[in-house]
Amino acid sequence: MKRKFLNQIIAVGATAAMVAGMAGCQGNTGSVEPAQTDTPATDTPATEAPVEEPVSEYPVYTDADGNPIDLGGVEVEIVNWWAADTPADPVNDYEEAMWDYREWCQETYNFTVKETKNFSGNELTWTDCIQQFSDYVTSGGDDGYYVFTGRMCAAATTAVQSGLMYDLATIDCLDFNSEPVFTRNQVDEFFKKGDSIYTMYATSNGFPEAREGIYFNKKVLEDAGIDPESIYDMQANGTWTWDAWKELCEKVMRDTDNDGTPDVYGFTCNYDDAVEEFVLSNGGSLIKNEASGYRVAFDDADTAEALNFFQEMVSTYDAHLYYPADAAWDFYKTDWLTGNTAFYIGQVWEKDNVRGVGEDGRSMEDEVGFVSFPVGPSAGSNFTSYASDNLYYIPGCYDADKAFACAFAYLCFYQDTPGYEDFINSLDGIKASFYANFDDTRAVDESIVRIVRTGGYEPAESVANVDIGPQFRHHVGVNVAEGTVNDMSAAIEEATTQWNTFVEEANAK
Repeated sequence: MKRKFLNQIIAVGATAAMVAGMAGCQGNTGSVEPAQTDTPATDTPATEAPVEEPVSEYPVYTDADGNPIDLGGVEVEIVNWWAADTPADPVNDYEEAMWDYREWCQETYNFTVKETKNFSGNELTWTDCIQQFSDYVTSGGDDGYYVFTGRMCAAATTAVQSGLMYDLATIDCLDFNSEPVFTRNQVDEFFKKGDSIYTMYATSNGFPEAREGIYFNKKVLEDAGIDPESIYDMQANGTWTWDAWKELCEKVMRDTDNDGTPDVYGFTCNYDDAVEEFVLSNGGSLIKNEASGYRVAFDDADTAEALNFFQEMVSTYDAHLYYPADAAWDFYKTDWLTGNTAFYIGQVWEKDNVRGVGEDGRSMEDEVGFVSFPVGPSAGSNFTSYASDNLYYIPGCYDADKAFACAFAYLCFYQDTPGYEDFINSLDGIKASFYANFDDTRAVDESIVRIVRTGGYEPAESVANVDIGPQFRHHVGVNVAEGTVNDMSAAIEEATTQWNTFVEEANAK
């Protein structure tokens, strides 16, 4: 892998702080001052010319004595469940520059960092990440330096409330309230309690991961006399609303063989994906996090309106109404590939499945488009697209010096590469990674960009013991076995009873 090292050697004094003293840099909190040199006057004799010190092309974090931070050669491991054994080679100038900067940071600040899915002899998995972290902290940790990755779930909330995660706001020198790498996608707000911050998130760009939207089968729309491009146009001009989507579903529902039962349907989905998208797209949430604390919000006008609309759409246009009574819970995945449904509410990572190269090997020749979820009437300009990002955190059993080393290495590894701020903010890097997987560029240039920029989280996921799936989502939508639509009011009543208790407990801590 090619590496460029131009004008980036820093002279590190022998008195630079080592690990034992690196928390003593309060005097330089957040300061990043590039090294400077003076240009010799033109009339200075050559024999008296000063020796020109190398100048860094990057800003430099310094300790209290003005020297570059020195982490003393520690290795910091960022533990996740997707790390490759060997990082992929850069595919463009930005990735080349990013890796150059990461290597410069490691050389300048005297540390190494790596992403790994191996922890304590085991591979970290999506399902056991919180448990492995909890076991590590409760055992007192070890000599390693780890930043752990986890998912948004009730177990993560319990870990915060149990004091297992380090309070990032107490770490000297690093401002977790202003660094874009820590705040750009608002994960820092997810488990925030007063002035305390326990979680952070970053990719090489720091934006939320593109999650949910609506795929559409272009042929099904065209057969119903609908121009697929018109959906992109509505998204672009601000008229892609609930009513517009409902009108399209009405047009595509058809009984092609005149047997009295529709053969082409409006939409299908996984209710675990769809329910919160309906709510957030209307500016609501199942639980609201306010200055006074958490509050169950089913009765709020925006949330109630969204759930009523969900019930209306499910009762009229949902393909689940016509699935076989013995269909598997995920039958929607394969049924979509038959090409009999206009819309599929799903996540961006499913792009291969919905184009017919998914897990069951079936194929669908129809072209597929993709847009963000339509806007609800109460959302206005506050439209939010459902987001669910991975959380990064530092073990609460670490002392201040060790926590600083982990956080600083994490910052260096993920922060914006100097000189590429415009490229990052334009989302060009994110877009480039999606083009090959979608059937048209508008899905990327317009929809992916919109979803990334409007990503937001459901506060219910940050309340301990709240598990939205089994406690609410699994009790709404169509009961395929019985061919009926579940009672929304009953599902709300049951969830409210449980969640009021959980909210009271959370607010008391």
